[in-house]
Amino acid sequence: MEIKTEKRNDILKRQELILEVENEINPTFEDIKKQIAEKFSKPEENINVSTIKGGFGKNKFLIETDIYDSKEDLEIMKNLEMSKKQRKEVNEAAKQAKEEAEKAPEASSEEIIDDAGQNSKANEKAPVTEEKQVEEKQDTAPVEEKEPEEIVEEKPVEAPIEDKPEEVSKAVKEEGQKEEESKE
Repeated sequence: MEIKTEKRNDILKRQELILEVENEINPTFEDIKKQIAEKFSKPEENINVSTIKGGFGKNKFLIETDIYDSKEDLEIMKNLEMSKKQRKEVNEAAKQAKEEAEKAPEASSEEIIDDAGQNSKANEKAPVTEEKQVEEKQDTAPVEEKEPEEIVEEKPVEAPIEDKPEEVSKAVKEEGQKEEESKE
């Protein structure tokens, strides 16, 4: 592993490197992270390998990587690199996970006393009565029943002479000429 360029970026709290590695096969991002972690005595979680470039038939690969001072600095940079849409999706997923986590303990801890005076958990389903089923059916639109359509088998249609390969089209033309000659 040879260091081509090395520069310190104090604003982003990272060390920017361009390395050249000689290897028989294309190295993976994980392999490169391990090698850099060993060489620079930094944890793998602080290393971001951005590109691995190799030439056809060459065993040398150029690697662009950044070694951050802490894992938090790396996470901040990854968040800045995300598009608005990606950030929105991540935030929505986090909100949903948080809401589900809050709902789960509440539902299991609540107890309901039913008409018979017995305790039952809120997350257990009560038996559905006929009245509830009728009410649910009234809220939904009626579904039309369709008759099954009959499947008609299509017979293969012989393609015109122009679509056939040259040999076949020549043979067909010759047969047509022979038939015309025999009719005369």
